[in-house]
Amino acid sequence: MTYLRRAALAAAILFGISSAWAKDDKWVEARSSNFIVVSNASPQQARNTAIQFEQIRDLFQNSFVFAKDRPTPVITILAAKDENTLRSLLPEYWAKKGHAHPAGMFLNYQYQLQVAVQLTGLGDNPYETIYHEYYHSLTMPYFPALPVWISEGMADFYGNSKIVDRTAYLGMSNAGLMEQLHEQSLIPLAALFRVDHASPYYNESSKVSIFYAESWALMHYLMLGDNGAHRQQLMAYLDALSKGATQDEAATKAFGDLGKLQKALQSYANSNVFYEMHTPAPAKVPESDVRIRPLSDSEAAAYRGGFLTLHGQFSDAEMLLQEAARNDPKLALAQQNLAVLYYAQDKSEEARAALDAAIELDPQNALTRYLRANLASKEADPRLRDPQTEADLRAAIAANPNFAPPYGLLATRLAANGEKLSEAFDLAKKSVLLEPGSSYYQLDLAQVLARMRKYDEAQAYATRAGDNPLDPQARKNADRLIEYIQELRNAETRNTYPQRAPSPADNVAETATDSGEPETTEPPVNDGKLRIDGTVTDVQCKVQEMVLTVSTEDGPMKLHSLDDRKIDFISDVPIKSEVFWPCTELKGRTVKVKFTPAGGNAKQRYQGEITDVEIKK
Repeated sequence: MTYLRRAALAAAILFGISSAWAKDDKWVEARSSNFIVVSNASPQQARNTAIQFEQIRDLFQNSFVFAKDRPTPVITILAAKDENTLRSLLPEYWAKKGHAHPAGMFLNYQYQLQVAVQLTGLGDNPYETIYHEYYHSLTMPYFPALPVWISEGMADFYGNSKIVDRTAYLGMSNAGLMEQLHEQSLIPLAALFRVDHASPYYNESSKVSIFYAESWALMHYLMLGDNGAHRQQLMAYLDALSKGATQDEAATKAFGDLGKLQKALQSYANSNVFYEMHTPAPAKVPESDVRIRPLSDSEAAAYRGGFLTLHGQFSDAEMLLQEAARNDPKLALAQQNLAVLYYAQDKSEEARAALDAAIELDPQNALTRYLRANLASKEADPRLRDPQTEADLRAAIAANPNFAPPYGLLATRLAANGEKLSEAFDLAKKSVLLEPGSSYYQLDLAQVLARMRKYDEAQAYATRAGDNPLDPQARKNADRLIEYIQELRNAETRNTYPQRAPSPADNVAETATDSGEPETTEPPVNDGKLRIDGTVTDVQCKVQEMVLTVSTEDGPMKLHSLDDRKIDFISDVPIKSEVFWPCTELKGRTVKVKFTPAGGNAKQRYQGEITDVEIKK
């Protein structure tokens, strides 16, 4: 990544990034239902690009019945009229003499999908790579854990598509992939089926080409070979995987002898005969449904800066976006893209300021509302009530009911306080409905179910979320949540509400506390801890850090914990919420608190570090 950014900078110096945007260029915006085309070509070319991509979207969606009528994210397409314009968006491909020049690029970051394409001077199927990635974007919300060869083979199969007049052509032959098949030996199928995102075949440049080529050839053979006679095998393979079979088990059940399949595939690859699938083209969107308007220089700069941000060209992006914001202080898009730029660079304060400005200019924008809420949630304990964050999430949902992220975040925030659990459940279910393949929304739903004490259902969703072999982090998150669910089961059985799993030492401490010895304000205990009795008058929380102020007979005591999950909370009295959260439940309670003293330094901010809290009433 460092090399690419340096190359991009070198290209900007060599070619002059600002000069690529000719001053006499007139940029237009063409909006259809699912695409925003921003172009320095003619208005009619911009309109035609939107219509073309709407047709491709319909063609791809019609290929999988499960999502045929489901909403898809709006995609921004920067349609460059010539190579010079595209070069200014993707300078690294022109930075080295002899480097292949792409027809465009597909980017996806922070729930924004953007495309750069060149409209003129291209070959027979210039948008293959873009169609490939677009197909991924449509299927990923539903099938994120597909075997890699299936995912890439299908994307290449559909990526090699085009629409001519009233006919759609799918699975067209690809000269580059066929060349790889002829020049390199095929990967043994048993190895191909096991390739994952960590595999050398997927990551090493010397092997990546044959992996893609063979995945495409096998998919082509199973889809169209022998007049489609092998499609049932493909369906049987996917069905076996969906029911929990291993790769080896699914392959054996569906394909039988892999040696025979390997020979058939080799023969298919050598034949040079790759038939196409012809189907009636989806109806064109009427031209009247595509709205055209001219863009100001500031708006054009804001769009281009947004694309450069997603492409990781932060310096050039910031230059364009700052200029757009200065020239048009009322341009919400410039502030929105500045916020994404700073968000990508972990500049929280700058991102928050840009989000505040963007929302003031356009309060109905779902993305900026969600990003501000998400930023606030990262910086504060989710158990603390934050009216601004909740308002942002509800506004995001109202602005775009098909945008999944605010549903999941709002669900977990409501559940964290043990309130509105029915609404939290509905919100979490909605996020899973919108993106059923997302492990993160399944984990959100599992958290809500756990707080509703529906432990079996919670564990089932957590287990499902962790079953994605392509996402190791999801597995770790699921394991932690399953441990916590078990902790809640134990807590309910004991009528206590621990923040971590109990240890054998806990019982020893309880026995010592109930020994019948006279209680004083700060009696020493054998483990070096002190104990106070009193009433909690204040609770301050930030992330896991907590500060308690306890009123005692000898005056107020301020006690601290760097991580409240390490505190043992014990209660023999009813707790109003489904799950005990100290930041909202402790104030006003009579407690016994054990802590380790902070020492004799008079400058200490706190008088001790909390280890145990027993709630008396």
